[in-house]
Amino acid sequence: MKWQFAKTMVGWISLTGLPLYAQTAPPVVDYKAQIKPLLQAHCFACHGTLKQESNLRLDSGNHMLKGGEIGPALVAGNSKESLLYQVLTDDADFEMPPKGQGRKLKPDEVNLIKRWIEQGAKFPDNDRPEADPADHWAFQQIKRPSIPTVQTKVINPIDAFVAYQQEHAGLIPQPETDKATLLRRVYLDLIGLPPTPEELHAFLNDSSPNAFQRVVEDLLKRPQYGERWGRHWMDVWRYSDWYGRRGAKDMTNSYSLTWRWRDWIIRSLNEDKGYDRMVMEMLAADEIAPNDLENLVATGFIVRNFYRWNYHTWLKDNVEHTSKAFLGLTMNCCECHDHKYDPIGQEEYFSFRSFFEPIDLRHDRVPGEADPGEFPEYKLGVRNGPVRTGMVRIYDKKLDAKAKFYTGGLEQNLVKDKPPAEAAAIKFLKGDQLQFGKVDLPVTAWYPGLKPFVIKEETQKRESDYQAALKAWEQQKSHLEQSLKKQEALLAKTILNLTVKQKAEISQANSKQPRLINRQALRLKATQGRRTLSHEMSGWKSFDTETLVRFQLKILSDSLVNFQLSNDLSAGRTNLYVAFHAGKIITFAPGTTSKAEIGSYKTDSGKLHFQINILLQPEKDIAELTITQIADSKVIVDHKPIALNGWNPIGAKNRGIFLDAHPGSVAEFDDIVFMQNGSEEIQRFDFEFPNYRQGEDIPGIENWQATRFSSAPATSQVVLHKPLTEAEQKLQQEIKAATEKRDLAKLKRDVIQFKMKAARDAKQEYAARVQAAKARYIDQTKNFESLEQAASQAERQANLSRSESKLKSAKLALLEAKQLPSEDKARAKKIQAAEKQLSQSQGELKTAQKAVKETTTTYSKLSPQYPKQSTGKRTALAQWIVDRNNPLTARVAVNHIWMRHFGQPIVKSVYNFGRSGAKPTHPALLDWLAVELMDHQWSMKHLHRQIVLSKTYQRSSRGVDPQHVNHSKDRDNQLLWKFPTNRMEAEVIRDSLFYLAKDLDPKMFGQELEQDQGLITNRRSIYYSHHGEAKMEFLELFDAASATDCYERKSSIMPQQALALTNSQLSVQKGRQIANQLWSQVVGLNKTREQKNQAFIQSAFELILTRPASDKEQIAATKFLSGQERLFSQAKTKPAPQTKKQIKNDFNQPATEPEVRARESFVQALFSHNDFVTIR
Repeated sequence: MKWQFAKTMVGWISLTGLPLYAQTAPPVVDYKAQIKPLLQAHCFACHGTLKQESNLRLDSGNHMLKGGEIGPALVAGNSKESLLYQVLTDDADFEMPPKGQGRKLKPDEVNLIKRWIEQGAKFPDNDRPEADPADHWAFQQIKRPSIPTVQTKVINPIDAFVAYQQEHAGLIPQPETDKATLLRRVYLDLIGLPPTPEELHAFLNDSSPNAFQRVVEDLLKRPQYGERWGRHWMDVWRYSDWYGRRGAKDMTNSYSLTWRWRDWIIRSLNEDKGYDRMVMEMLAADEIAPNDLENLVATGFIVRNFYRWNYHTWLKDNVEHTSKAFLGLTMNCCECHDHKYDPIGQEEYFSFRSFFEPIDLRHDRVPGEADPGEFPEYKLGVRNGPVRTGMVRIYDKKLDAKAKFYTGGLEQNLVKDKPPAEAAAIKFLKGDQLQFGKVDLPVTAWYPGLKPFVIKEETQKRESDYQAALKAWEQQKSHLEQSLKKQEALLAKTILNLTVKQKAEISQANSKQPRLINRQALRLKATQGRRTLSHEMSGWKSFDTETLVRFQLKILSDSLVNFQLSNDLSAGRTNLYVAFHAGKIITFAPGTTSKAEIGSYKTDSGKLHFQINILLQPEKDIAELTITQIADSKVIVDHKPIALNGWNPIGAKNRGIFLDAHPGSVAEFDDIVFMQNGSEEIQRFDFEFPNYRQGEDIPGIENWQATRFSSAPATSQVVLHKPLTEAEQKLQQEIKAATEKRDLAKLKRDVIQFKMKAARDAKQEYAARVQAAKARYIDQTKNFESLEQAASQAERQANLSRSESKLKSAKLALLEAKQLPSEDKARAKKIQAAEKQLSQSQGELKTAQKAVKETTTTYSKLSPQYPKQSTGKRTALAQWIVDRNNPLTARVAVNHIWMRHFGQPIVKSVYNFGRSGAKPTHPALLDWLAVELMDHQWSMKHLHRQIVLSKTYQRSSRGVDPQHVNHSKDRDNQLLWKFPTNRMEAEVIRDSLFYLAKDLDPKMFGQELEQDQGLITNRRSIYYSHHGEAKMEFLELFDAASATDCYERKSSIMPQQALALTNSQLSVQKGRQIANQLWSQVVGLNKTREQKNQAFIQSAFELILTRPASDKEQIAATKFLSGQERLFSQAKTKPAPQTKKQIKNDFNQPATEPEVRARESFVQALFSHNDFVTIR
């Protein structure tokens, strides 16, 4: 039957031609709810009240029908003829919105507009275009509003404004809260710490009408106020310690000295510095207080935005966050296009950026700390490690710098034909009328080395160094002189005791000390590495006649070994060159430095022992080279001319000889002699005992140096021609030991004496430089040039003394390294390091000796010098921002303050007071607060008083029944009929745990502590590092501030938060500590154990929750303690017994006694109580 009915119905439907499904008309598009918001978001910026591109407005239905230069935008019922729809299709000749002016509409959004048009493009009769931006509430001049008349009796104007709106809304405000809750509320609000039980009882027992006012005044005077409210403003101003590559000790974001700005914020708030002055100093302290070290750090507001890898990003952030923090405007929206909602053009963005375009960072010294040195310029691949002394600040480095116009948010897209933007603020707020000129800075601001404290500290340091060196010399002089005389006498006695035959073998030539004849040679061994020695020639009286240079060379391993004469030893310059290279003899051809083969030898002949004679002929600028094989007296090079290339040892330092063995070479030099007039010896190097001792590497002996061309492990040691007899060995050992002791005694004396001299000269040269600099830049005396010449000479003399002192120290270090036992594994490395230092010291001495003969007025500056002027632009910007006629600054500031007192702002969009931002819940109150702030010298403490002394602030936070009228009319408490409850901020929770355990370190200020120490060290949370790479995990769990952007904190509820308060290391440890302290207060009472437990419970409630326990809570707590004690007594696993030290100091382990452990658990349970974590 049913089946037959269905067949009949289908047949009937088919015959009638009706569809088989229900067909409904598409829903009507709502213009007000769907179309106008879409057009506002994407079109109003160019076709609204701000701008009318092509004379077209789209901000009302009538305007769309009217159209613009190319006709109506709208033809009702016909989307194909409607320009509004046509430009959104893929077939359009141009794109809307234009590229770079916002996102393209989605297909469903385009379809929505199409449907609206085809449905007749209906809009309400009362559809109005956008209001004139000039009429926006936040852009109106701030005027003190009249205090409204209300039915409720009020004293505080704040209450009148709040009550007025409540009465008009028909709301019933809650009564005042109880005294204990109010006290806890204001303590946590103003200083971020709970009141102690003593403070609670004092307030509860004070019945005077001004008791709460006295509490408020006391809290505002406490230094903890600055720490609490400093953290609030650090949120707004985006405080961040340095980061980027913190693990690699490489700063890229912010700066390592930014903590001084944090300290400045705290100090300024405690001093009740005006908000306007704080803004001025943060933007332009270097111009308005250029010598005020305490306040210069305020520019940390700009330093914090610093990004080392891209200055463009730094300047962008300065624009964005200056406008958001102080003006409540989103100027960053204008970087790519005109602002879509507010009357700010893209060109104005670049004009605003021009305020910051000249800036850079610099280091400044602070009293009592070492000079941080100059700010390091960015170098690719070079780490910029944290600087820990001094301060960092901004200054105008490029006075003429202006922002260049670019497109698309990319600085690479410069518009070449557009001139740089002149600095100007926002035009509609009359910021384009600013007047500014360059600021002349005081001398000590641009030349900080002239600051009195710097001169005083540097003078004291040098005086202290000199006095210490003088004292050391005077204390040790007599002993050192006696020691030297003793060693000289022992050496003389050793020589006197020689046999007649031994004395006969002693030559006195060219040395005051005896030398054994033709026993030793110098071996350069470079089987690995390279060995290059140099020796400066000195003492020559003339070089205008022929001079013979002769020496012997024995090649033991033939690679490349050479002899050179040089006019510049330090630079490694070669004038004359004779080389032996794998069978070839190579020199410079006359008049050139081109290498040429001049002879050869057989490398396998076994006759690689040569006598080399070089006849120098300076008048011809050549030399004649003769080389003879010693074994068979065969001449292999006979009087061949080679280049001298102007070598001349007369009248100049740093000229002499090189002996050079390249890798793979082993060669011995011996008996190097310079002779004039046939037989007159000028200089001789025979490498004989006792000045040269077998096995010694000769750098440091008779001024031989290992040059910078040397490389390990090559050596240059003195070797014997043939083994010594036993008597000769004994003789050498005796003389060697006596000579080394004499040399060591002499060097020890010289080192201390020369250090004293260097310290004396350093003190004198600094005083001379200071005198010269003062004369020129401060006193501006006429004779400053003569003082500069004296300063220059004093500095060069000091450099010479310092070089001489370093050379003596290097020689001593080398001698001591050589005297180490041969089995000492570090001996070779120490000798190598000492040789390197000796070579450097000898080079520095030569430079200093040359410089001391010059006459000049140049000398080292006392410090870096910076531009003598600043642009004055940032001062003008700051003055404009804090000008009373600016309608935004005070409103934005008081909105932030109000939000942090009540947990909710008057204007929800705290950094956007523009037309796209939220409307104020209490506009008149906002303006009254703004005027109140300005009329009282922008005092934030005055505003705090007004707010916390209001009945609005003192209301109960208790809710009402769901049926209550307040729920239906203001469910979200926007009109403040009760005090809004808020969870403690992360820092307040952590600090309170330490504070309640009497373990919070009250020390203020200083370099940031590492965040990973936050649970095991006890400073306030504000002093731990907080940055983009890491935050203290405990704080982050409770929604600590974002280091990149935190104009308003978020508040979350997560299970991990309860876990952290229950079993984190911090809460458990502090719970044990508190339990121990509370029990120690009651254990001595003359009461029963039950009474003691009750006293303990009350004490815990008062300490942790700032209120007594109710009767129900007392009963529940008593049951909890007994239950926990029973549970722990029955536990199979017992805690390890604690030592006295653990009980006293760290509480890392639970108590062993069940009753003690129960009390610990009770305290930890109270940490999770709503009344602990909530500000009520």
